[in-house]
Order: sequence, then structure tokens, then C-alpha cells
Amino acid sequence: MKIATKIAAGYGVVIVLLLAVLSYQVFLISQMQSVNQSLSRINFRASIVSLQLLRDLDQVEEFTRKFFVTADPGYSSQIEEVRNALSQELQEILSLPLSSKEKEEIDQFSGLWDEFLRTTSDLKVSPEDIEPWEAELNRRLALLSDLRLQAQSVIPATRQAIELRVEQSAQASESAQRLSWIAALATLLLSLGVSFWIVRSISTALRALTEGAQAVGEGKFFYQMDASGNDELAHFARDFNTMTRRLGELDQLKKDFISHISHELKSPLASIREAIRLLLEGIPGPLAEQQRRLLELSLESGARLSSMIGNLLDLSQIEAGVMEYDIQKRDLCAIVRTALAEFEVQARRHGVRMEAQLPQEPLPVGCDGDRILQVISNITGNALKFSPKGSAIQVRLRPLAEVPFNVPATWRQNFAPTHDRFALLSIADTGPGIPDSEKEKIFEKFHQVKQATAQQSRRHGVGLGLAITRNIVEAHHGAIWAEDNPGGGSVFYILLAGESVRVEAPSPISSPL
Repeated sequence: MKIATKIAAGYGVVIVLLLAVLSYQVFLISQMQSVNQSLSRINFRASIVSLQLLRDLDQVEEFTRKFFVTADPGYSSQIEEVRNALSQELQEILSLPLSSKEKEEIDQFSGLWDEFLRTTSDLKVSPEDIEPWEAELNRRLALLSDLRLQAQSVIPATRQAIELRVEQSAQASESAQRLSWIAALATLLLSLGVSFWIVRSISTALRALTEGAQAVGEGKFFYQMDASGNDELAHFARDFNTMTRRLGELDQLKKDFISHISHELKSPLASIREAIRLLLEGIPGPLAEQQRRLLELSLESGARLSSMIGNLLDLSQIEAGVMEYDIQKRDLCAIVRTALAEFEVQARRHGVRMEAQLPQEPLPVGCDGDRILQVISNITGNALKFSPKGSAIQVRLRPLAEVPFNVPATWRQNFAPTHDRFALLSIADTGPGIPDSEKEKIFEKFHQVKQATAQQSRRHGVGLGLAITRNIVEAHHGAIWAEDNPGGGSVFYILLAGESVRVEAPSPISSPL
């Protein structure tokens, strides 16, 4: 389902629910209006007409008494008018849609009224006949009394009908209010659920995409996104997976090419360097001074090229995750002395002093001696490249009981709380220094700090030495970082855990750069 379809479907359900609730509200309001109209048009009118019936009955009784006392024909005509008016009111109330109780009471009143009309239509006695005259008056008054009692019973029935209508209106109002709250809560919950579903479906894919982009940025071209589904993000995930597979193939081709070329160049380069050494030793014959100088320059260039090829081979092993480490308890002081001894001749040639401050006692650490020697040689070689003539490279090694305060936070996680002894090696030079913005980047592959002079730029390699150095230190669960030298230049620090490090068998613990 496409993202737009998901959004339309989700909020479509919410809109349908709102329309259903609105329709029900309109129905309840219509019902309440019907009840109110019934109250105003029917029940109230029935109540008013019932009271009018009582008033008319009182007038009929009044005019009847006056007629029987005075025998005045005028009262007889007034009685006839009131009777006609009462009959019309009775027809009006009978035409209303009354309740069953009201209709029952009105029917009884109508029956009594019909009987009253039949029995009082003609007056056959004369005023001289006193006894029949009084009997007729009493009979009529008795009928009127019955009618009045029946009319009075209509009023409670009408009031009861009004109360019933009011109760129905109140129930409808309560029902509408209750439904409004339920509908509001249901709509809110449904809206939150729909929004959560839509946001989750999108954010999950975006989170996976972010992780994939980070993985590709770190060179992990094996990363694959979940491409299930049929929306736009699923199509994008499939294209992303195709891209990462293609990048992985290209990266592997690059690694294979570098590895094979480096390996193929190593043997002929070693032969060339050996031939130059034989020429310098004068075995084929004596050399002129200018010839010797050219051969020495060629030998130095060959050494740099051999170092570059070695770095490329190390890089291939690191990226393949097959670089092995022989972790044993070794004396770090002896490793540092070996590294410095390799640079004595080169340092004298450049006019640079090597000043070392090493402990008198052995300083054991758990490490691969050859790899740590490679780390120290890389740092010392860089310091020698950029140190001016007449300056000194200061190498200091000292034991510590705790992690020093100046260790960057990103490296502190490499040290377990059980570590109680550490070895800190610092190598300081007085070269051009490293800008603060470059102090982290110098440990990245192929990154080089821009130098001010062409001579300093020519001293650079391909920018792999510090990247390999960092990876070796990481494999030893140590730390390496650079700071400014107070006297000018830079200071490189290497921190390793002491002999409390657990000694492990050789294993491929390196990770791709």
C-alpha cells in the first residue's frame, strides 16, 4: 500500500466515524425538537382546552340555575351558546394525538357530555310544577357534577403526558451528551491510533534508511534494508539494496586490485632495492660521488615506496578483517627501544636528536609486539619527517595507576573498570603542528594535513599510516590521540592497559576501516 493510500485510508476512517456521529447527533436533535413541538402544540393545548372545559361547565351550571330560578329565555340561549362552544372544544381536543390515558379520559367525558345533551335538549316541565322542575334541575346539576369530575380527571392525565414528554426529552439530551463524549473519546483514540500507525510505518523506514546511509558512509556495503511491502519506501529500499550490492562489488574489486598490485610490486621492488645496495657497497665497481648520491636518493625513494606498499597490504588485511594479533605479555620498554634504534641513523642524517625517558624497570603489557612496534615506528617516522633540523623528538614512557584525565571521551569506553595498571607513551615533536579541526581527521584513511611548504608536502605518504595505527590500537583496546605541544609542534599519546589485560590466543579481531 502506498504512503498516500495509507494516509487517505487512515484519516478516511476517522472522517467516516465523525460523519456517523454527526448524523446520529442530528437525529437526536430532531427527536428532541419533535418532543418539544409535541409539548407545545399537543400537550399544552390539551391542558388548556381541559381547563376551558371546566370553565364552560361552570357557565352551563350557572346559566342553568339562573334559568330554573327566573325562567328567562335569555339564559336558555346563553346555555345553548356555551354548550356549542364546549362541543367544539371537545371536538378539538379529540382531534389531537393524545396519549392512551388522555384519550381514555376524554372518551369518558365525551360519553357523559353526549348523555347530557340528549337528556337536556328539551324542557317539558313548567315553572308552576315545582316538584318536577326541581327534579329536572337536580338531574341536570348531577350530570354537570359528573362532567366536572371527569374534566378534572383529564387534567392529571394531560400533566402525566407532559411529564412523560419532558422525561423523554431529558433522556434524549442525556443520550446525546453521553454519545458525544463517547464519540469524542473514540475519535481521539482512533485518530491517535491512525496517526501512530502512519508515523510508525514512515519513521521505521526512515530510521532504517538513516542506518543504511550511515553504514554505507562507514564502508559497510553489505548492509541490506527490509524491502518487504509495496509502498514507495519499499521500492526505495530495493533500489538502495541494489546500490549497496553494486558498491560492495566495486569496493571488493578495488581491494582486490590494490592487494594484487601491492603484492606484485613488492618482490620486484625488493630486488631493485637490493641491487641499489650492492651498487652502493661497490661490489660491481667503484662509484663517483654524484653516482652514489643518486643511488642513495633512489634507495630512499624505494624505502618510501616499500612502506606505502606495506601499508596498502595491511589495509587490505584490515578491511578484510583477517589481520591477526599475537597477544602476549611483553615489555613495552624493550619495544620502544627497538623502535628508536631503527631511526638512529635516519635521525642523525636529518640533524634531529632522539631524547627518550624510559622506566628502568620492565613495563609489561598485553600486546602484539610486532604491531605495537609498527605503531611506534609510524608515529616516530611522522615526527621525524616534520621536525626541523636541530630540533629534538622527545619520547616518554611511564606507568599509570588510572586512566589519565586528558583521554578523549570516545576512547574511554575501551578500558574496563578492572584495569588497574596502564602504560602511557608520548612522542612529541616541534614541527608545524596539527590544527584543532584536523586532530581527529588525521586518523582517517587517505587524509593528509595541508602543509605550508612544498618540501613538507613532498614528505607525505598516501595517508594510511595513522589510519592503520589507529586500527591496531583499537584492536588492543587502547587509545591514541594528538594534542598541541606547549613548545610548538604536536604530541601523540598512546595508552595501553597493563599486564592485567587478559592474554588471548591469536585471533582476527580487527575491523574494517
